[in-house]
Amino acid sequence: MTKKIDPEAARQHEQYIAHLHENPAIAFHNETRYVIMVISIVCLAWLMGNSLILNFTIICMTDDEHHFTNNTQSASSQIRAGALYHYTNSEKAWLFAAVAIGTIAGTYPVIVLETAMSVRNVFTLFGALSGISTLLVPLSAFIGFWCLFLMRFLQGFALAISYPVLGAIVTNWSSLKQSGMYTAWMSCNLQFGAMFTLPTSGAFCVSSFGWEGVYYVQGTLTLISYLIFYLLFRDSPRIHGFVSAKELKIIEEGKTAIREKKVEPVPYAAIFKSLPIWGVWICCVGATFGYQIFVQYGPIYLNKVLNYEITNTGFMTAFPNLVSCFAKILGGPISDMATCVSAKNRVKIFTIISQGTMALSFVCLALVPPSMVLLAQVAYTAAVAFSGLMWVGPVKSAALVARQHSHFIFAVMSFINSAVILILPPFVNTLAPNNTSQQWAVILYSICGSVVVCTAMFAFVGEAEPAWWTEPDAKHHHAHHRNAVHEQVGSGAPC
Repeated sequence: MTKKIDPEAARQHEQYIAHLHENPAIAFHNETRYVIMVISIVCLAWLMGNSLILNFTIICMTDDEHHFTNNTQSASSQIRAGALYHYTNSEKAWLFAAVAIGTIAGTYPVIVLETAMSVRNVFTLFGALSGISTLLVPLSAFIGFWCLFLMRFLQGFALAISYPVLGAIVTNWSSLKQSGMYTAWMSCNLQFGAMFTLPTSGAFCVSSFGWEGVYYVQGTLTLISYLIFYLLFRDSPRIHGFVSAKELKIIEEGKTAIREKKVEPVPYAAIFKSLPIWGVWICCVGATFGYQIFVQYGPIYLNKVLNYEITNTGFMTAFPNLVSCFAKILGGPISDMATCVSAKNRVKIFTIISQGTMALSFVCLALVPPSMVLLAQVAYTAAVAFSGLMWVGPVKSAALVARQHSHFIFAVMSFINSAVILILPPFVNTLAPNNTSQQWAVILYSICGSVVVCTAMFAFVGEAEPAWWTEPDAKHHHAHHRNAVHEQVGSGAPC
């Protein structure tokens, strides 16, 4: 039920809002929303990066001799400046899975806390948890396996906030006309986290500081970044003193629910009956398998299958993420400006380009022998880079269809992401126990098939118009809104 607003209180609130935005102390040239985007990207990147550190340092923090190739003996001697531990294959699988288990465990608390507390407070709390648990990883590894597992679990628990908070920030701080660009650029946090973490981990692994150094550096930077975020961020531009009246008008144009300040509960039943939303979630399953196989196992694939040295592995794992960032930076604005194509067709086209290229790259990787390293690297880069365009495909569709309820859609996407990460260790260990090229070919073909099937589902049911349950008083005017002509966001017009 829609929460009733007292007319007099609403009038006084509007007067306060108007006064707040008349003469902001700092207006950032009417672009405060981009300042919010930048600090949010940085903080989200630390959440992702912190969860990925062990994916690389597991190579150099263990005493398994097979982690090192014959031509990296000098690097091996440097690596042994850091503490070394022994983990069985089962224990390594649990350490990989711990993040996913934590993220799944954190999904419901995130939904509850975002309702009970502000996004600002919840995001800062989860960010602090990620920073502290990262700082404690070296000590936890020294204490024992289960203590290290707990820190990995807490990193995953903190990561559960990333998708919902991204959806909330995009919904509140982006204008409808720039939703594709804002969503795509915000999602660059995934690449930035990997781009910093993986080469930094590689550098510390072969330095005299040892692998522990990367945990201390990233944990400290995480806490500093979230302090800055807490000082700068507000849940809504309406209550931010740095937002001018001009910028507020740009952000809120077309956002009926925000202008009318209706506080609505999430229509769970309607959402779970929505085919376009199911199309987004199913597409997310295939896309996540395709992306996470290289996020979680990229360093191992490059080191074991393509025989990259440890230092090069860090940089070559990070490079595709840099290319993916450029793809998003270009793809986001294009998805907003290409108004000669309807918004619905735009999200479908970008989805097919993104997932289709990734599927073809998997086939190429499966067919190319390890000796053809350059071609394999091109296919590897293309798979990771084009996967990023899903953020202007099904993810943008979710934001446009669900509007003010998109945080819940993103929370389910976070759950899907975690479930896939949880499934990957036994999946990879079963199909590629020895990490041979033939074993990895089976993995690549399997994921290629899932990507194609899931993308086809979205191509049939994907939408880009606000659903009837996003309208004010939707519960009481169900029939009316089902038959109403919805506002066409960026529908067909000359380019």
